[in-house]
Amino acid sequence: MEQSGLIRMGDGVWAFMRPTGGWGETNTGLVVSPGAASLVVDTVWDVAWAKRIADVQRPLVADAPVTEAVNTHSDGDHWWGNDTLPATARITTSAASLDGMHEDLPPAALTAMATAGELIGRLPGPVGAAASFMTRVRADARFPRRTPRFPDRTFDTSHRLTVGHRTVELERLGPCHTAGDLVAHVADAGVTFTGDLLFVESTPILWNGPLDNWLAALDRLIGWDAAVYVPGHGPAGSVDDLRALRDYWLWLRDAGRDRHARGTSVRQTARELVRSRDFEPWSRWRAPERIVLSLSTLFDQWNGNPPGPPTIVRRARAFADAETLLREGIFPQ
Repeated sequence: MEQSGLIRMGDGVWAFMRPTGGWGETNTGLVVSPGAASLVVDTVWDVAWAKRIADVQRPLVADAPVTEAVNTHSDGDHWWGNDTLPATARITTSAASLDGMHEDLPPAALTAMATAGELIGRLPGPVGAAASFMTRVRADARFPRRTPRFPDRTFDTSHRLTVGHRTVELERLGPCHTAGDLVAHVADAGVTFTGDLLFVESTPILWNGPLDNWLAALDRLIGWDAAVYVPGHGPAGSVDDLRALRDYWLWLRDAGRDRHARGTSVRQTARELVRSRDFEPWSRWRAPERIVLSLSTLFDQWNGNPPGPPTIVRRARAFADAETLLREGIFPQ
């Protein structure tokens, strides 16, 4: 079993790992320059977990206070724990990511939706299915009651952070998973924090696209040949995991486009793909029903719509499709 909790990834670099990689089970990072300063990569949306991570990291930063933090993108499970950071720490993200944070639903709204979903989810039909899936997304997480602190500083394409005696390179490779995905490269330790541009043993989600950008981002990450790639979800990865994700996207793109051209629905396309022999390499990845969410994005763009975050209607329809397929029991157990 993969190790969980605070794990050393390289010289002065740690990650708090939740290797099951499910909804909201986000990996975070810590880069320490002994006797000087530290940097945190991402925070989590569950208030109890966010506090636990901060407490566990406290001995490592006793003589190297956290002066910098990075949010890799705008999904709440990567920044809603920002209030656990020291008030004096400066938080950096990409400009597109900050825009996404302001535009997305706040934690209070998501809490209300998930709570209502526990009741509405009992209703038959797509409305009940979408609500039920929303409760799966939240699981047992307790979101903050108010919108947490937003980042203080943004950049467009690249930025260099000085953390004590160390340098951390930030590069925006999105729009891919979301509009503003960035990665943090700690070259002197051979460690790269990828945010949700890498899922390991966990099914990825294409929320924004275009997919070609994600493929280019994976090529860029592979070219760095880091010793360790810390994914947004799942256990620590390697170049092989980047290649496995690239293969998944190429398969989904080609197989999905073929069915889209035939007029097959998103839900039926997911059924056919999951039941095919070609799905075998990825069939044991966690949350395989997320294939529906990515197909929803791909179909929308193949219909001629520009890349962008999903509308509420499209997201609800994709959630309903995913829940319906789960209830059909078509995914490997």
